[in-house]
Amino acid sequence: MSAAAGTTEVLRPSPAKWLAMVAISAAFVWIGLRIMGTHPLVAWACIVFFGLCGAIGLLNLLPGASRLLVDDDGFEMVSLFRRTRVRWADIARFGTMRIGLNTLVGFDFVDGYRGSDRLRRVNRSLSGFQGALPDTYGLKAGELAARMEARLAAWRHGSAARG
Repeated sequence: MSAAAGTTEVLRPSPAKWLAMVAISAAFVWIGLRIMGTHPLVAWACIVFFGLCGAIGLLNLLPGASRLLVDDDGFEMVSLFRRTRVRWADIARFGTMRIGLNTLVGFDFVDGYRGSDRLRRVNRSLSGFQGALPDTYGLKAGELAARMEARLAAWRHGSAARG
């Protein structure tokens, strides 16, 4: 990111996106309730699925549920309170990718990275990248990818100067 070395940057997702998800989910739950008498199977499917979507939306609005922390050692993704830490030393590149209607930031691990080989191969075949950030944190995907790539380049430059 454009932050100087020695700084930590925290990005959070847009609450508007999650509020919209909660509102749309609530509308579909309401529709499910309205059609219960005539189409009970469809109604229950609608209520359960969109009820879960709404619950996920509400969870993501809670403090600490979702964020991207970027520092000199790498980045930490928090999604639904689950943390995943990735070191700059393990990253080869960042770029944008499309999954359905969403454009996200993808990344590849360096050759020789140990962990989840099969999952990384599946991810690469589906999206062109081995991993992805779960959100764009209120930024355009291209802007976030460029900022992450700049932070990776700064780490590499500092690593080369130290080594």
